[in-house]
Amino acid sequence: MSKFNIIVENCSQIVASDYATVQVAPHEGVLNQEHTPEQAARTKTSAHAPFQESGDDIDLKVKSGYVLVIHNYSFPKREEAVRHGSEEDVKNLCSLFDDFNFKTRIVNNLTQSQMVEILSETAEKDFSRYDCFLCVILSHGLKDGIHGIDEEVITIEAITSNFRRDACPSLEGKPKIFLIQACRGNRQDRVPIESDSEPVPCASSSLPADADFLICFASAPDHQSYRQPELGSWFISTVVAIFKEYAEREHLMDLMLRVNNHVANYFSKTGLKQIPCQVCMLRRKVYFSPKYN
Repeated sequence: MSKFNIIVENCSQIVASDYATVQVAPHEGVLNQEHTPEQAARTKTSAHAPFQESGDDIDLKVKSGYVLVIHNYSFPKREEAVRHGSEEDVKNLCSLFDDFNFKTRIVNNLTQSQMVEILSETAEKDFSRYDCFLCVILSHGLKDGIHGIDEEVITIEAITSNFRRDACPSLEGKPKIFLIQACRGNRQDRVPIESDSEPVPCASSSLPADADFLICFASAPDHQSYRQPELGSWFISTVVAIFKEYAEREHLMDLMLRVNNHVANYFSKTGLKQIPCQVCMLRRKVYFSPKYN
């Protein structure tokens, strides 16, 4: 293998291959420090990055947040035009985000094009004073997207891409959390059950563009998700209950693990089952800070 000695002046950033060794010298030209790529990655800083960290600390205490809730509950083209129980989800979510002292914006009954517009508009905001961003979507959906009230579909990629590094630089390095309460298909998971049973509980600028995202789906791919008119959806009601009880001492992914476990133990009176699903690209353990702490 050949070896090269290269002198670079006035360099602010160096990228080395896995097998390279970088030697850093002061202006006098005397070599005084050696960094492997792994060490360089650990000591990297950027004048423009809002996400500078110290050492190996991967805990992040979130004290402020901005929440966008897209609440599609009226679908005039459908035989069952109203998503009954969805208003309970909104009420419960508002109570939860109030506990965290988050700023919440709720928009109701958007077409696909209006969803595109509101997401783009939101991404243009300056999030410098917030520690995280949450987007909650309550609607009908398919495996790869969400229905507007006009039955047109916006893909998950189209939703999340608005908040990637290049499109929304003020959120770089900050958690971007998406809670998607919508079906992901028509498949049903069913277990044998007595006919009079009720739904009861038994006993997720140098960073990758997709870093720090957590996308939480109410159900597994291709499967339905469920809700009750008087209680709201299984997924959102469980998220609210788990976060209210455990958020002050457990990080986000542990909270979502609890959500998965609780929802997995629900069943309908016809034996229908549901399991939430997360796509995690977070880099840190995210802790929420209830305002009463």
